[in-house]
Amino acid sequence: MHKADLGGQHCPIAQTLEQVGEWWSLLIVRNLFCGMSRFDALQQHLGISSNILAARLKRLTTLQIVQREADPQDGRAWHYRLTEKGQALAPLLAAMVDWGEAWMPHPKGRRIRLIERQSRQVVRPVQIFSQAGVPLAATELDFEPGPAADASARALAEAARTRR
Repeated sequence: MHKADLGGQHCPIAQTLEQVGEWWSLLIVRNLFCGMSRFDALQQHLGISSNILAARLKRLTTLQIVQREADPQDGRAWHYRLTEKGQALAPLLAAMVDWGEAWMPHPKGRRIRLIERQSRQVVRPVQIFSQAGVPLAATELDFEPGPAADASARALAEAARTRR
């Protein structure tokens, strides 16, 4: 299956990957979360070619994940900022940090620690909780088809049931 086919899938994971699954896109979003906003700063930090960065920023802007604003001090420059839709990717990025640090650790220790801005305390890892607030392991989760489920979603739910 080609990546271009993902948007046509009736699956929220596939549709999310269609919008932000290309690796440069997530790295750009990461840098915007960290406060970088200028094209030249993004390009230098990422080591990305200007044509690829421009294309990714254009796509992220079209998808309303990023907004572009004129630099008030330099009319030739632009600032890029995450929209509400872009900021909603924070749990996904935090989960990727947790997973990467756990499964591909650096010998000298953590590379990134997520901390709460106000308290300066390290935040807890991203976790899935039951309605009662109990942490759940992956083995305690099932997929259940929702009201908009198609045959593919029903097949995933069936696979989850038979996995037990």
